[in-house]
Amino acid sequence: MDLKKFGEQLEGYRSADPAVRDQRLEHDCLILLSRLQLLLEKVAAKSAQDDMKGVIEAGKALLVELLEFVTMRFGDKAVASDLTKICELRDSMKDLQQLIGRTFWAGLFRVESSHNEYRIQLYRQIGLDFADVLKDLMSVVDGHFNSPKKTAEWQSSSRVLIEDFRQRW
Repeated sequence: MDLKKFGEQLEGYRSADPAVRDQRLEHDCLILLSRLQLLLEKVAAKSAQDDMKGVIEAGKALLVELLEFVTMRFGDKAVASDLTKICELRDSMKDLQQLIGRTFWAGLFRVESSHNEYRIQLYRQIGLDFADVLKDLMSVVDGHFNSPKKTAEWQSSSRVLIEDFRQRW
């Protein structure tokens, strides 16, 4: 997008009536939720196949979609407090991918990997950490609605999506 055009849109948004801003934000959030739901379907499909690597990739795509929405809409500072958690999550995913590789070789020779229990435990913890990061990022939107009703609706939708994520991971 052209920076000048983006600046004009942003200025138009800031100067709009609060009800209009809520309406625009709600529209954008509904589009975001539909995208996240599609990505959540990928998480569920990979999880059903016991494809840990695939689940992680689908989870990363979901996280990136949400990060892009929040930063484009509210700026980089909106995620500044979550950067540490996001980086820790990324590092945990790298550790798990290494363990998945080790498990592959054990499976090839039909022996139990000594890392199997740790891999499962780390996978579960990453799912919990993912849900926490998603919750934090989705809560960034809360403070940008003017209407308490719209805020409550967004919070309800966020809770449903995060719970759905936890169940599908």
